[in-house]
Amino acid sequence: MVTPTKRSPVAAGGHDPRWMDVASRVMSAQAAWHRLELRGMERVPRGAALLVGNHNGGANPVDGLFLIEWYRSRGMTDPVYVLAHEFFFKHLRLTPLLARLGIIRANPTEAARVLRSGAKVLVFPGGDTDSLRPWSARRELRFEGRQGYARLAMETGAPIVPVVTAGAHESFVVLRQGTALARAVGVTRWLRFKSFPVTLAFPWGLCVGPAAYLPYVPLPTKVTVEFGGAIESTAHPDAASLSGAVESAMGERLRALYAERRWPVVG
Repeated sequence: MVTPTKRSPVAAGGHDPRWMDVASRVMSAQAAWHRLELRGMERVPRGAALLVGNHNGGANPVDGLFLIEWYRSRGMTDPVYVLAHEFFFKHLRLTPLLARLGIIRANPTEAARVLRSGAKVLVFPGGDTDSLRPWSARRELRFEGRQGYARLAMETGAPIVPVVTAGAHESFVVLRQGTALARAVGVTRWLRFKSFPVTLAFPWGLCVGPAAYLPYVPLPTKVTVEFGGAIESTAHPDAASLSGAVESAMGERLRALYAERRWPVVG
């Protein structure tokens, strides 16, 4: 569990130890359910860094399970701020709760402030395009050419640490992503979601569109999270070069981790 400790100035403006402890207890049970395996956390440098992850599982917060072990190992003096979609702040009005958990709006200005303070930021560049990709594409990385995270790293001088998760997208089944339908019904324009998916998830069964964004009971798929070596943003001439290097490294490791799995869900 998360033990309240002396916090950094940045953490004092966010992570509430009491709320973090509650979240840790809940997510510890989920980590056991998914037989969570972490690799390479020692590769993550101290101080500011941009953690870049692939996104999985739709409404299942499985991609953040590694934070349980992170805070057990490093405590609250090396906090990670998670960038989240504007929908949770603007439409669901969850800002006070999310702030207590170190979850902030996916805003480049705010993210840069956090990095310059010496803390870490976790970003999922693929957004719902990645987290709601079809079952058949679960071994793929879908960043759609987005380079904002690379520009952020170059602007602040923060290194990028790839965080590759395999198995998490087997916690439910996405039959169709519905990108064209999302545009047609206005979801992309009004809510900035790129997907209007058709999924199979327990206990709801077949879910279409907004119903597919509901929390669900995930399948007990084995999840492996691997941290890659830090990629220095200052070693690249532009955001295109940096994002290309990150995507190449992450895609290679994602395919390798899936190659280790003998069966879906079982691992």
